[in-house]
Amino acid sequence: MEQRVSMIMTAAENLSVLRAFYEVGLGWSPWMPPSHHSIMYKVGHSVLVFLDGPYLAKERGEPIGQGSKTSLAVFVDSKESVDQIYANALAAGATKTSSVRDRDGGLYTGYFADPEGNSWEIVWSPHMKLDADGALALPTGYD
Repeated sequence: MEQRVSMIMTAAENLSVLRAFYEVGLGWSPWMPPSHHSIMYKVGHSVLVFLDGPYLAKERGEPIGQGSKTSLAVFVDSKESVDQIYANALAAGATKTSSVRDRDGGLYTGYFADPEGNSWEIVWSPHMKLDADGALALPTGYD
């Protein structure tokens, strides 16, 4: 049975900078062929969609350049995945905002900011289960 995935969308001021960071630095491949205004990556059970800022503003009917940065939480399948993504991100020039560490409730996380200033939390927990949409999620009470 094919699982559905959660989708996270955010605006990007410079898609070429993000492509260099994610594809060269982190070694991710686009999930679908990139277009002139978007790129998509599949990480764990999430699909990340980066849309050109003016294009996304037009789609949302918002003024161009007034979009806020996004905080992204990506749930992954293992502690090793957290370690690998975090190490690759720092090696590619990400800004460390918190070390990889064990947290209360069994969470194992690492925080960094990408070149566009988007904040990331890479998360693994033994309590994570697939939700109704097939995306990894924490049950209530483990945040």
